[in-house]
Amino acid sequence: MPAFRSTSAALWAFGYTFLVVQAAGCGADAVAVDECRDIESARCEAGVFCGLVDDVAECKRFYRDHCLHGFASGDRPGSPQVKACIATIQAAGRCAKAGTPELSTCTPAVSAKTVHSTACEVILNPEGVQECEFLATPVVLPDAAADALPEAAAPDSAANDAGSD
Repeated sequence: MPAFRSTSAALWAFGYTFLVVQAAGCGADAVAVDECRDIESARCEAGVFCGLVDDVAECKRFYRDHCLHGFASGDRPGSPQVKACIATIQAAGRCAKAGTPELSTCTPAVSAKTVHSTACEVILNPEGVQECEFLATPVVLPDAAADALPEAAAPDSAANDAGSD
């Protein structure tokens, strides 16, 4: 039973991050299902070296079904983008496997541009690297949050008032 809990906990943590990137929804309008599966397969394989995944086959089965929703953005990335993202995740996995988890010490470099400092962060949140930034879902603020923006960020109300006279 403890092995099941640790596997479940690892998959939950790994899956939670994916949910931030991917939207869960119903319908037949899923976009880039195969691309999603390819990226998640790379993450499952690389995640082993960071202790994020205990059972690669189980992880792949989970994402095979989860990716039926496709990408949240609704956009299909091009094949070169997907391949570059997968290569970056695989490079991060090789660094973690080699025992050089710090990105600054990985050879060759994992990414051209990243917000992460470790290989495991790249695997956990690939949208933080230039090659995978297409995975990030744009944040849409509700109207109440937009009202709370500072004046500099709000549209010029004087210009709007001048047109209503």
